[in-house]
Amino acid sequence: METEVRALRRAVLVLLALSLARWGVARRSAASPGDAALPTAAAALADSSRALADDARRRNSRLRPGERVDVNTAPEAELDRLPGVGPATAAAIVRARREAPFRTQADLLRVRGVGPRLLERMGPHLALPRVPAAARRPRGHAPSPGPGPAGAAAGVNVNSADSSTLVRLSGIGPALAHRILEERRRRPFVTVDELVRVPGIGPATVEKLRPYVRVRAP
Repeated sequence: METEVRALRRAVLVLLALSLARWGVARRSAASPGDAALPTAAAALADSSRALADDARRRNSRLRPGERVDVNTAPEAELDRLPGVGPATAAAIVRARREAPFRTQADLLRVRGVGPRLLERMGPHLALPRVPAAARRPRGHAPSPGPGPAGAAAGVNVNSADSSTLVRLSGIGPALAHRILEERRRRPFVTVDELVRVPGIGPATVEKLRPYVRVRAP
C-alpha cells in the first residue's frame, strides 16, 4: 500500500507541475485569440490535480481508534484505509458489492484478494457483524432442526452454499468456509465424505456435519 501511495503522490506532483506550466502559458498568451481556451484547460488540470491530491491524502490517513468502515457504501479511498487493503483490493470490494451486498464479515472472503488473514486484520474496523445472529451459539452446539439453510430438514448444499450460510454450520468458521469454497471451485464434491479434501476438516468433523449437509450438483 505504501508503494502505491508514493506512486499516487508522484502522479499528483506531475499533474500539479503541468497545471502550473499551463497556467503560466495561459497568462502570457491571454491576449492571443487562438489561446483563449488555455485558461479553461489549465483550470481543469488544476481541479484534477486537487482531486487526486485529496484522494491520495485520504487513502493515506489512518483509521481513528474505534472508527468503522461500511464496505457496502464506502468509496474506494475509504476502503483503501483498511489494514492490508490497497487500491486493487479496494476496487475488487466495490465490484463484488455491486453483485451482492455484504451481510457479514465472512462474505468478504468472496472478494478476490481477501483471505482469512486479511479479513482478521480488517475485522475490528468493519461495520459488519462477524457472523449471522443465528450462528451465535455455544461452540459445538448443533443447529436446531427446522426450516432454514442450517436446519436438518433443509440441509446445506455444500456445492452451492455461500460463505455466510456455511459459517452457520457447527464448527465451521470464516476460514473453513473459505477453504470449502476454494476446494469446490477446483472440483465439486460428490459425497459428504469428500469434505475431508478441505484442509482442516477431518473425519470427526464430517460426521458432525453429516446430518446438516447435502451434496447436490451446483
